[in-house]
Amino acid sequence: MSFFQLVRREMQGSLGRLVFVSAMGGISTTAIIGAINAGAQAADRGEVSLWAAGVFIIALLLFVQTQHYILITTTAEIGAIIHKLRVRMLDYVRRSELLPLESIGRAEIVAAITGDTAILTQASNMLAFAAQGALLIVLVISYVAYLSFTAFVLAVIIVGIGAAVFHSKTKQHAIEMREAASWENRLYDRLSDVLDGFKEVRLHRGRSDALLDHVVDVSRTAANIKIRTQSETFRRMVLLQTSLFSLLGAVAFIVPVFSDTMTPGSITKAVTALVFIVGACSGLVQSIPIIAAANTAADRLERLEEQLLEITSLKDDTPPPDAKSFHKIEMRDVEFHYPGKTSDTVFKVGPFNFTLNTGDLVILTGGNGSGKSTFMKILAGFYRPASGELLLDGEPVGDDNYERYRSLITAIFPDFHLFQRLYGIEDPSTEALTDMLRQFKLQDKTRLTHGEFRTVDLSSGQRRRLALIVAQLEKRPLLLLDEWAADQDPEFRRKFYFEFLPALHQAGVTVVAISHDDRYIDEMDVPMRRLRMDEGRFTELSRVETG
Repeated sequence: MSFFQLVRREMQGSLGRLVFVSAMGGISTTAIIGAINAGAQAADRGEVSLWAAGVFIIALLLFVQTQHYILITTTAEIGAIIHKLRVRMLDYVRRSELLPLESIGRAEIVAAITGDTAILTQASNMLAFAAQGALLIVLVISYVAYLSFTAFVLAVIIVGIGAAVFHSKTKQHAIEMREAASWENRLYDRLSDVLDGFKEVRLHRGRSDALLDHVVDVSRTAANIKIRTQSETFRRMVLLQTSLFSLLGAVAFIVPVFSDTMTPGSITKAVTALVFIVGACSGLVQSIPIIAAANTAADRLERLEEQLLEITSLKDDTPPPDAKSFHKIEMRDVEFHYPGKTSDTVFKVGPFNFTLNTGDLVILTGGNGSGKSTFMKILAGFYRPASGELLLDGEPVGDDNYERYRSLITAIFPDFHLFQRLYGIEDPSTEALTDMLRQFKLQDKTRLTHGEFRTVDLSSGQRRRLALIVAQLEKRPLLLLDEWAADQDPEFRRKFYFEFLPALHQAGVTVVAISHDDRYIDEMDVPMRRLRMDEGRFTELSRVETG
C-alpha cells in the first residue's frame, strides 16, 4: 500500500476539498507566471500593464491562502492518521494471543509503531508539495503549449523520458527498502541484547566481543543496503535534473531553428515558464526519497496490521462482565506443543489431567524444562491446548469466554512487568496498601500518590514484593505465582512460605505456585496439594489436609 492510499483510506476531512485547494494553488502559480511575462513584455515596450499587475496581486494573495490551508490541513490530517494508527496497533496488540504475538517479534512491532509512523510524519508536508508540484507541471506545460507547440512537444518528450528512467527501478527500490528495514529490526534485537544482557556482557569479554562483532555485521549490512538504495536514487535524481536543464537548453537553442511562426518574445516566455517547472521538478525530486520511504513504511504498517488482526482474539469492543468466583477449573487430557525457535524440535507438555477447586493451595515443583511455566501459561489462558479441554465450572473455555475466564486470574511470571500506575484498579484502600507496604518493608522505598507509585526502580526482590501487593489489590480469586521467591532474601523466603501463602489461603484466595524450595515446603503447616512435573506430566507427591 502506498502512502497516498493510506492517507486516502484514513483521512477524516474532505479529500476533495484539499485537492480543490491544491488545484487553486497550482492555478495561482501559473497565473503569477503569466502575469509576470505579460508585465515584462509591456515593460519592454516602455509601458506598465495595470491588468497584469492586478492579476499578479490577486494570484499572489490566492497563492498565500492556498499554501496556508494546504500545509496546515495536511499536517493536521497526517497527525490524526498517525494517532489512529498507533492506537489501533496497540489495541490489536493488547487483544492478541501470546504465542502468535511472540512469533511476530517485539522489534517489528516497536519499529512500526515508533519508526514507521515517524517517517509518515516527515513525509506529510512533502506529500502536499509533491501533489501541488505535479499539478503545477501540468499547468505550466499547458501554458508552454499555448506559447509554442514545438517547445511543448520537446518538454513532454524530455520530461517523460526523465520520469520513465527515474521510475524504472521503483519496484526494486521498494524491495531493498523493506530489506533495509528488516536488518534495522535485527539491529534493534541486538541493541536489546546489549541493554537487557548488560551484566552478562560485562562479565564475559568473549561474549562482549562476539556480540559487538555481530552488531557491527548487522549494522554494516543495514547501512550498505541503505547506501546502495539511496545512491541509486540520487543518481536518478541527477539524471532527472539533467534532463530538465537539457529541456531549457533545447527550448532556447533548438526550438527557434525548427519554428518560424513564433511571436516575438515567446521563447523568453517559454523559458521563464519552464524555469518554474525546473523548480517544481527539483522539489518533486527531493521529495521522492521521502515519499518512497513513506510508501515502504505504509506498506509495513499495513502488513503488520493484517498480521495483528489475524491473531486478535477479542473482536468485541464491549468487555464481558468479570467473573467474581469459580468452583472448579479442570484440564482433561490437555496437551500442548509448539516448534522450537531454533530447530525442528517440538517442545511438548502433557497429556495431563488437573483439577483446581476454589480455595486450593497448590505447590508445583519440577526440574528446569519440565513444563511448569508452560502449564502455568495454559492455566492462565495465554496458551491454548493443542488437544484436550480446559473447563470452568464444567463449561468448556473457548473463544467466546476466554476473556471472562482470564478475569478470574492474577499472575506474576518471572518476566513480569511492574506498572507505575495502578491501571484497572479503582479506589484502592489507602489503609490496606500502607499496611501491605509496611508488611513487605517497602514503606520507605515507594508510596502511592494519585494512583501512581513514586518509583518502581527497585531491586529485583523488592519489585516482586510490590507486584504481589498489586496482585492482592486486584482482588481476583485465583493467583498464579511462578518462582516468586526466587529473588527474595532468606527473611522474605520464610515469610512467603510461612506467612504470605497461609494468609492468602486463609483469605480464600486460590493459589498455584511454582517453587524449587523443597525445604521450606516440607516445613509448611497449611492445607495444600503438592505436585511434581516431569517431562510435561504430573505426579501428586502429597496432600496436606489439616494444619
